[in-house]
Amino acid sequence: MTRTWIRTLGRALWRTAISFIALVSLALAALYAESHASKEAYMSARKGQLTNSNVQTQDRGTAREQRAVRLTSDSDLSLFLRVLRDGRDEKARPALVILGGHRTGQDAVDLFTTVPGYAVVALDYPYTGPHRVRGAAQVIDALPKARRAFLDTPPAVSLVHDWLETQPWYDGTSIIVGASLGVPFAAKAASRDPRIDGVILVHGAADNARWLTVQVARRVDHQWLHKPLGTALHWLAYGPTFDTRESVANIAPRPVLIIGAERDERTPRDEVEALFDAANTPKRLRWTSGLHVEPDRRDVIDQMLSIAAEEMPFLLP
Repeated sequence: MTRTWIRTLGRALWRTAISFIALVSLALAALYAESHASKEAYMSARKGQLTNSNVQTQDRGTAREQRAVRLTSDSDLSLFLRVLRDGRDEKARPALVILGGHRTGQDAVDLFTTVPGYAVVALDYPYTGPHRVRGAAQVIDALPKARRAFLDTPPAVSLVHDWLETQPWYDGTSIIVGASLGVPFAAKAASRDPRIDGVILVHGAADNARWLTVQVARRVDHQWLHKPLGTALHWLAYGPTFDTRESVANIAPRPVLIIGAERDERTPRDEVEALFDAANTPKRLRWTSGLHVEPDRRDVIDQMLSIAAEEMPFLLP
């Protein structure tokens, strides 16, 4: 009787394990297929037409004029941005459009002093979920919102340019700056929108899957989990849609400036070099001397701004 019970339990556990493996395999196959399918039609439709630009706050007429704006389109795409410019300057100027890390967003303007001759425009990723996720329930709620925000970011950049074209202080030329997590999105946005005249990619990688695997390795001790988790995150984040190698190759003949970090703890040096190799001419590669760009690393940001200032004649000849 005991042996029969053990055999029955063993068969039940085995069937449960097989069923679990089958379900996980099916889920991964579906995720793979979805993440590799083209999203161009969705992005084109998602931008819609700009219907509202609501100024939330503003400090006008000063050397460091700031304003916060919410943009909305008729496709229900909505995002926040902040503008920093010299409010005393009556001449129309180019814009630097900033895509920073996921927690920087519109606050990236605070990393800039007033840039002479340019308006700085930093936008939030169009994400509506919590930024600090705790517990399984919040993960389940946040994941689809985060995935949609990834796909909505290139259309959001184009919507920002629709709004810029209505501003009297904008002269019709723009440079997009993608830093760290913002690199794949900036490259994709520039490859899709010809109104972007130049591109700066800061501390980014050519291979998004490898970049994500490196980030996993910094947080997870078990080496055997690094590649599977990195690959799963790549698919969840629509990494194949944001193939940075492909995007950066499609930006030419507009100029691309790639900035790497000599001691980057997040992005391997050969990934920066591979990104430069993937870009077509005109292109340039420069290096900051320190670690990966972070909001509290003022020395790194100052180096980045100095390089960008030196390369403006290349980016906007």
